Amino acid sequence: MHAEWWLLVALGLTAFLAASVDAIAGGGGLINVPALLLAGLPVPVALGTNKLAGIAGQVTATATFAAARAIRWQLVLVGAVAALAGALLGTRTVLHVDQSILRIIVSALLLGVSTFAAFQPQFGTRPGPVAERSVWRSAAIGLTTGFYDGFFGPGAGMFMIFLLVAWLGLDFLAASGAAKVMNFASNLGAVIVFASAGSIDYRIGVVMAAGALAGGFGGSRLAIMRGARFVKYVFLAVAWLAAGRLLWQALHR
Repeated sequence: MHAEWWLLVALGLTAFLAASVDAIAGGGGLINVPALLLAGLPVPVALGTNKLAGIAGQVTATATFAAARAIRWQLVLVGAVAALAGALLGTRTVLHVDQSILRIIVSALLLGVSTFAAFQPQFGTRPGPVAERSVWRSAAIGLTTGFYDGFFGPGAGMFMIFLLVAWLGLDFLAASGAAKVMNFASNLGAVIVFASAGSIDYRIGVVMAAGALAGGFGGSRLAIMRGARFVKYVFLAVAWLAAGRLLWQALHR
C-alpha cells in the first residue's frame, strides 16, 4: 500500500497516543487498529502492523518501568515466556476464525472487571500479600492472556493488569509494569506469525513504531510519577471506553 506523507504523520501521532495510553493501563490497540483500518489496510495487515507498533511501545515502557525498579522480575519472567507461547498459538488461530461474537464477550468481561475494580476502593491501590505459587499463577496469566492477545487482542493489557492485581496481589502500578513485560512477549509472538504470513505493512509499521517508542516512554513515566491510584483510574476509563466501542461494533455489523 502506498501511503501519503500526511497519512504516515497521522498514523505516527496515533501510535504515540496509543502507546501512551497502553503504557499506563493497556488498550493501545483499540486506538491503532481502527486508524489502520480507516487507512485502508486489510484486517490481517492492520492487526499485524498494530503489533509491530505495539512491540516498539512496549520496549520503552518496559525499560522505563525497569529503570524505576517497578517490575518484579521474579514473578513476571515465567509469565512472559508463557505469554509468548500463548500468542504464537493464538495468532495462528486468528487467521482462520470469525471473531464477531468475541466483541460481545470481551465487552462483557471488560465491564465486569472494571465494575468490580470501581466498587472496591482499595483494590489495587496498595500491594497485598503475594499469592502462594505466584510463579505458576503468573505463567497461567501469561499463557491465557497471551493467547487472547494473539487471537483477538483488544484489552489484553488490561486483562493482564487486572489478573495480576486480583490473583497475584500486586498494586496497579506494579501490575502495569509486569504487564508491559508480558505484553512485549505476546506482541513478539504475534509479530513473528504475522510477519511469516506477510501481514505487516513495514513502511507504515516503522513510522508507527517511532511514534510508539516516544509514547511508551511518556506514558510509563507518567504512571510511575502518579502512582497506583492514577493507573487504576486510567484503567477504569479505558476499560469502559473499550467495552462500549466493542459492544457498538458488535451491534452494528
